[in-house]
Amino acid sequence: MTSTDEPGLGSIVTTLRPTGWLRQRLRTRPDPRALPWLVLLGGLLTTTLFCNSERHYKQLEHERIERTLATDIIEGIEARLGTNIAMLDATVGLFNASERVTRDEFTRFAQSLISHGENLKGIQGVSFAAVVPGNDVLAFEAEIRRDGQPDFRIRPAGPRALTTAIVYLQPDDWRNQRAIGFDMYSETVRRSAMQMAASTGEPALTGPVRLVQEINVLPQAGTLLYVPIYENPNDRFLSPQDRLRRLRGWAYSPLRMGDLINNALSDVKNPDKIGTGVLIYDGNQPRRNRLLFDNLGLDGSARLTHPTWLKVMVAKRTWLIGIQIDHRRVSPGGWSRELLLMALLGLSLSVLLALITLRLVTNHLRLQAALAGEQAATSERALASVVFDNSPVGIVVTDPDGIIIRVNPAFTRISGYALQECRGHKSNLLRSGRHDQEFYCEMWEAIIRNGHWSGEIWNRHRTGQIRRHDLTITAVLDNKEQIVNFVGLLRDVTERYSQQEEMRHLATHDQLTGLANRTLLMEALNRSLALAARQGRRVGLLFLDLDGFKPVNDHFGHGTGACLLQAVANRLLSSIRKSDTLCRQGGDEFVLLVPEVEDLAQLLSLAEKLLLSLQEPYPDLPSGIKIGASIGVACWPEHAEDADGLLDAADNAMYQAKHRGGGAIAVAGSAS
Repeated sequence: MTSTDEPGLGSIVTTLRPTGWLRQRLRTRPDPRALPWLVLLGGLLTTTLFCNSERHYKQLEHERIERTLATDIIEGIEARLGTNIAMLDATVGLFNASERVTRDEFTRFAQSLISHGENLKGIQGVSFAAVVPGNDVLAFEAEIRRDGQPDFRIRPAGPRALTTAIVYLQPDDWRNQRAIGFDMYSETVRRSAMQMAASTGEPALTGPVRLVQEINVLPQAGTLLYVPIYENPNDRFLSPQDRLRRLRGWAYSPLRMGDLINNALSDVKNPDKIGTGVLIYDGNQPRRNRLLFDNLGLDGSARLTHPTWLKVMVAKRTWLIGIQIDHRRVSPGGWSRELLLMALLGLSLSVLLALITLRLVTNHLRLQAALAGEQAATSERALASVVFDNSPVGIVVTDPDGIIIRVNPAFTRISGYALQECRGHKSNLLRSGRHDQEFYCEMWEAIIRNGHWSGEIWNRHRTGQIRRHDLTITAVLDNKEQIVNFVGLLRDVTERYSQQEEMRHLATHDQLTGLANRTLLMEALNRSLALAARQGRRVGLLFLDLDGFKPVNDHFGHGTGACLLQAVANRLLSSIRKSDTLCRQGGDEFVLLVPEVEDLAQLLSLAEKLLLSLQEPYPDLPSGIKIGASIGVACWPEHAEDADGLLDAADNAMYQAKHRGGGAIAVAGSAS
């Protein structure tokens, strides 16, 4: 066409209309001699397009694998650090529950934390670094030496505006003994993280440091994780400076990064981690002097060619994590031996097809297409069956009425029910009885409304044991948007739930007696006051201080004193209701919360009952031990407006009873 105007559809059709000669040629059969060349050309073109598409897919798959693996590794590291932070929070709870924690108390507490499973993998210890009161180093050293560390000395020596010292560090091995007495605040990197934690009240992590515990044989990069401990932590903080003024010290853990990250990697179940390089830097840039971890020695080498980088915030620090999977598994360029074999197979098939006659080629292609489709369907069914049978997640499939059709072996391991036992039964055969009917109604309403539901649920194992499961239920729809099946995915999270409950118990209970500590008491007291305000009830508080406990401790020793405190706790528990909360305030002080009180006379009667109970002999302890108590009684709303005020009122009343010579009961606000 010579015109510069864009042709219309009609002119194009006219132009492309076959001439008489071309119509004659189209009516004739194609030349058989040209057909093999056309088939060969088509085969080569198809092979080229397929290989290029497959190579592009492999490139994307390579990137996806690295990102997925990076996410799994980050979750593993965060889980490890989360466990460590939980341990440090429990340590803070120990110090919040007591005005002074002795070396023996800290040792027992720390050993109870680290004696469970794999808690200390990669973690050098659970520690306490104290702020030296008034910078009086000599007095502080003398106090620590009296507490059982005769060689204690703060180092480095010299005057400083603020002096700190590592006082307790468990486990008490040769590495950790090297750190006792070290003033971490004297070193810039450690001081920065300590100040961050102290001024914010949140966990803070240092940059890379050389740990005091480290030796010259195979040294590892280290970091330290700090959680602050304050005086009167339940009082409101007015400013960051107020936090620094009330700072008692830090619960902290020294972390050997090589051990910590390697153990975090061991928890990652992703098979793609085999042969994978993992690099971790402190900060936003991959600088060698900020390197925390490099499992394959890739930093600065030519082998570091295609890492995937992700930034993550960890305890107030920015980490840069690089992931590079093995080239031999999936090449960054998308090439693989399988792809080369596919190209060779496509070329061979094209040549073969070019040598066959048109009719044979046509029949062969039809047959091949049919076989390929069937093979793909068979492979998909086989793959689905393999995934179903080998999945570590329990899978149960039901019909629209909830009748079980099929379960996988993992479901049998989790529930105890084999396919033959549960097929034909409703899925509620696992009901534990811990959830009411409303819970199940809401769950199924969510499934019908949203097409899925996820959450944790208590189920009953075939043996009768109650287990906690992570459950996901998804509705399967047909092309008419009708439900044809329900698929449930089940994971047993009982152990994880038990560990969380155990950590919470350690953080909210006294280690010696097992009673609630001050933190748990204040939670229960605030909750009881809020409920009492709505229902118009009274709340009572009894503050008990043992009479004659110090002579027992001095004469018979701390071991007998501890046994006496345990016996007192058991005797008090046997004298109160299950709805009451008994707390060991610290030392030989106990607090009893009575959430439902008729009048003050009821509290006085209870106080007399407790006095008589404590005065009875203790046959399991050495003869001659006699104990009593002074009890202060306070009642809300008569004696205070809030929880702190009620506790102070009961405490003041206890001191009034103490001034009367002990063994007495005093009511808040009464004359001494």
